[in-house]
Amino acid sequence: MDSEAIAISGHGPRWSLRLFDGWQLRCDDAAVVVAYRERRLISLLALQGERPRSHLAGLLWPESDESRAHGNLRAAVWRIQHLLVGVLQESPGMMTLAPDVHVDVHELRTLAHRLTADEEPPDTAHALQVLRRGTLLPGWYDDWALEEREQLHQLRLRALENLADRLLERDQLDGALQAAMGAVSLEPLRESAHRALIRVHLRDGNHVEAVRVYRTFRERLNDELGISVSPLIVDLVRPLQTATERHNGPQQLRRRH
Repeated sequence: MDSEAIAISGHGPRWSLRLFDGWQLRCDDAAVVVAYRERRLISLLALQGERPRSHLAGLLWPESDESRAHGNLRAAVWRIQHLLVGVLQESPGMMTLAPDVHVDVHELRTLAHRLTADEEPPDTAHALQVLRRGTLLPGWYDDWALEEREQLHQLRLRALENLADRLLERDQLDGALQAAMGAVSLEPLRESAHRALIRVHLRDGNHVEAVRVYRTFRERLNDELGISVSPLIVDLVRPLQTATERHNGPQQLRRRH
């Protein structure tokens, strides 16, 4: 969509911003072309909320002197205010996104905080879809973007594990399996994610799968990090291994004799 058309259209556009799986700003149902400088400012405000102008200028242009950084900020704000009407709100010394701009990160954060606070998700299928979205701002390597990416990564992992446990308590095994596998996929070396997955397999009676997940994780952890699994995960599969040893023991003794 031509940004000039937005500025003169006279109607109140509905804005939505996507930061996962690539950057995109939409006005109503049409994607809008936005220059990189303005994209960075919009993204920072979407992730951090209302901030002082000095804070924004320093984060966005850390290698520039103060005067140039503030000049860059003024130029970016001018273009957004004139070409993307209704996206920004300003107050003395402060700036924020307009509250009616829909941001996918905000949706994920709200859902994740509900789950970590032991509140019920509104819809399991939608919750899984939101929590299993892709990378935040892929290809962006600003320090602030990397920090936000890691914080959201950890928040999402915790939310997926909590969702798996919640669904397991309600015997919704399909959803619990998807949530646990989502956490393992996001962080293959995270033990708590593997514990969640093993608990789902055990509840579903898939003992072979539970042991397979445990052994694969144990070997990978040792090979890649040189560390051992914790007693928490060992205790989950110990009854299965003990039962196998009791079953195989007499057979092995007969073979010896």
